[in-house]
Amino acid sequence: MRGLSEDTPPSSINGDEITGMDDDGIYFEEIEEIQFDDEEMVDDQEEEDTEMIRPEDHAITVFNKHNGSVFCCDFHPNGKIAVTGGEDDKAYVWSTETGDVLMDCIGHKDSVIFVGFSFDGTFLATVDMCGLIKVWKVNLEENQQEPWSVVFEYEADDLSWGSWHFGARVLICGAVTGDIYIFKIPSGDTKVLQGHNIRTECGKMFHDGVRLAAGYEDGTVKVWDLKTATVVSQIPPGIHQIRVTAVDTHPDNSLMLSIATDGKAVMTTSSNGKVVAQMEAENDLEVVAFSPDPQLGYFALGTLNGSVTIWDTARQMLRHHCAKSQESDGVTKMLWIKDEVVTGCLDGSVRVYEARSGNRRLVLTGHWSEILDLTYNEKEKLILTTSDDGTARIFKYNEKTE
Repeated sequence: MRGLSEDTPPSSINGDEITGMDDDGIYFEEIEEIQFDDEEMVDDQEEEDTEMIRPEDHAITVFNKHNGSVFCCDFHPNGKIAVTGGEDDKAYVWSTETGDVLMDCIGHKDSVIFVGFSFDGTFLATVDMCGLIKVWKVNLEENQQEPWSVVFEYEADDLSWGSWHFGARVLICGAVTGDIYIFKIPSGDTKVLQGHNIRTECGKMFHDGVRLAAGYEDGTVKVWDLKTATVVSQIPPGIHQIRVTAVDTHPDNSLMLSIATDGKAVMTTSSNGKVVAQMEAENDLEVVAFSPDPQLGYFALGTLNGSVTIWDTARQMLRHHCAKSQESDGVTKMLWIKDEVVTGCLDGSVRVYEARSGNRRLVLTGHWSEILDLTYNEKEKLILTTSDDGTARIFKYNEKTE
């Protein structure tokens, strides 16, 4: 075994050379002494302390078992159980009341990017970035000690998103190759909606339960028929000239909205892809959502620059500017609860806006880094968030009073 000296590069100046320096060399006595201002040191310390100050925590439950960013989350329909997945290649099932781990979904070897319970709470899907899909049989028995059994497992290409069908035991996963996998659970019957070798970025089911809108990295938006595995419509080429970040479908199935990072929001008909309107919003558009109540007739847009806007669907006109760019923190996630828009933000806060007035009604804090996922349980009136800060938090959603 070689000594340490053999692994150390030789000094450019050896000891003899240092000793032999002439009087032209620099001596320590000649170096001017640097005086540190006590007030400056205190100010620097105060700035560091300020950066470490965390916001007031409104959460009723905090889950902190992940090691790294927590990318995704979901509630069981009963609202008593949550699941989260993260950068640490882990997915955990835990109690929403205590935060105690109920099950460790072992076996993933890459970041878990999607977790979700089926609509009836019978199955749980955990999906990682490298394409491993595991579906577990949910066991709600008290004091159960054994891990939930895996009823389906599949290794696909690298995946970018996942989603359960809202009314059937069907799991949908989009791949980096552009293909979209459709799995019937637990039988494992599989269909592949073949893409065009361009990454699929997002997908959303129509409320008819048989069609899927999918957005792609090159600006393409397709409407797929899940039964026939064929494209039934597509928005014209060139409408979006950049990555489609999100899509949403109207409750009456007739319209869909797609947004891109260049600030363009495009409303099209679902039947033939005809462009109804092109709305110039703001750059870095990140989220879009129709109100679930067709009678309300609104949709909302959010940007990474901090803008939140409410639009009139029928007129395609801006109705309210709830938050303006640069004056508010960027929006990463958005959902509707009745006639209110709930947003997850880059500063870790959850902000709730009244759609009819555009006023901000509520701010929930606790996270100290950006929110990466956001979901809601109607039964228990709970909001679940995950964050880059390595935690998941549950907040009680207090409905507005008339």
